[in-house]
Amino acid sequence: MAPRTAKIACSIDAQLLASVERLRVRTGESRSAVIGRALSELVRAQALQRRVEAYVQSYVDHPESPDEVRHARRAARRALSHLPWDES
Repeated sequence: MAPRTAKIACSIDAQLLASVERLRVRTGESRSAVIGRALSELVRAQALQRRVEAYVQSYVDHPESPDEVRHARRAARRALSHLPWDES
């Protein structure tokens, strides 16, 4: 089954359009493909931003306990102890 598409009309700044045109010539894509790719990236970036914000909020809502921090530091010291460290 072929992917479903929809046509849209939008107005953009002339300089932005010129940049899109240069990009599509360089990549060999159609204008629709370049704009579709840009919109897909914007949607992906927004979804990632929401996940990052939720991740950060979970730490705000449920911070590590002092005991968890102590255990993590101890584990880090053990894991990194064999590496040469510059004391200067």
